Amino acid sequence: MSRLPSLSNIIHIRDFIDAVTDDPTREVSPNHVEIYTDVNIFCEDNFYTPDIIVEPIRARIRAYLTRDQREQFVPNAFLYADGRFFTTQSPDNTLELSVQALSLMRHPGNVADFEEYRQRLPEQWCPMVTVVGSVPSRNDHSLDTAHARYFMIETSVYDVSKSTSVPSTMACFFEDSKRWQKVKTPQAGSFLSLTAKVAGRTSDTNLLALRVLDLAFLPKPTSTGLTPTPITTPSSKRLDRWEGRPALSTPSKKPRLLDPAIEILTPSDSTPRGLDRPHTDRTTDSQPTPSSLSTTTQLDDSSNISNPPRSSDSGFRPRRNCRPSKKLEVPVETKNSSLMDIESVDPEL
Repeated sequence: MSRLPSLSNIIHIRDFIDAVTDDPTREVSPNHVEIYTDVNIFCEDNFYTPDIIVEPIRARIRAYLTRDQREQFVPNAFLYADGRFFTTQSPDNTLELSVQALSLMRHPGNVADFEEYRQRLPEQWCPMVTVVGSVPSRNDHSLDTAHARYFMIETSVYDVSKSTSVPSTMACFFEDSKRWQKVKTPQAGSFLSLTAKVAGRTSDTNLLALRVLDLAFLPKPTSTGLTPTPITTPSSKRLDRWEGRPALSTPSKKPRLLDPAIEILTPSDSTPRGLDRPHTDRTTDSQPTPSSLSTTTQLDDSSNISNPPRSSDSGFRPRRNCRPSKKLEVPVETKNSSLMDIESVDPEL
């Protein structure tokens, strides 16, 4: 058998428990158990060939169970198991399935009342497998091609108890139906993945017999037993999206404005900023004199529209704009008469 890397071949079993014992390969770990079951095999979907012996196949399911869980997995209980598997030959040349459980469940119900318990169980069902492997050259594994179209597949699965890969060879059969009439039998050296149902064991070679349900050809591995060369992947765009962003500010701190002239004053400020320098007299803003009125009225009309700056570079306190933002249209004659009236006002009044 050609050397292959350890592959993950999966089997799904649902059947009755015959016995539960401690795992002989893990004597120091009492929670590791080995469940024995004779997997029910029958002629499913009217598939039959004289090259296959249809009879139950012994399966050893190794799993980890706590003490409370182990009390539920008793003989005659119905289980559902999924796990990696490979085939072995017992000392008396009996085909067996060795399963390392990845998922293990028990059908609920009272097993003591078995007649009532089995009435609520699903119908009988042959195990389903997914196998990855290569097709060897035709040799002593060949069967009578006059009965059915078939091919061999060689694979290997890692055995935890032995800390090594265990090889397995299985016979894969095509149904005699329209679906598979135009499908060519895989040639030697093909690397493929298939989904199949367990149909029994071969009559002359005592190999696990599978009825193919689906077949897919895979690229051939470049080498076996070698560490794959790491592939340099480009940097993720997701990382670039988060670079160069400003640091987040602490929400509990009060944000500080850049311009000190427009900083908000609080009652705790003893000396308001911007008032430490002299500027225009406050009384000029509140009580206009005749001279200031005359000067104000002689400004350009645009000064009535534009808003004065709220801050300046000199640090003076900004003036609050109370003038209307919309320009009022005043006739020229009225404006000139208003100027004459203002200039003629007696300062003493």
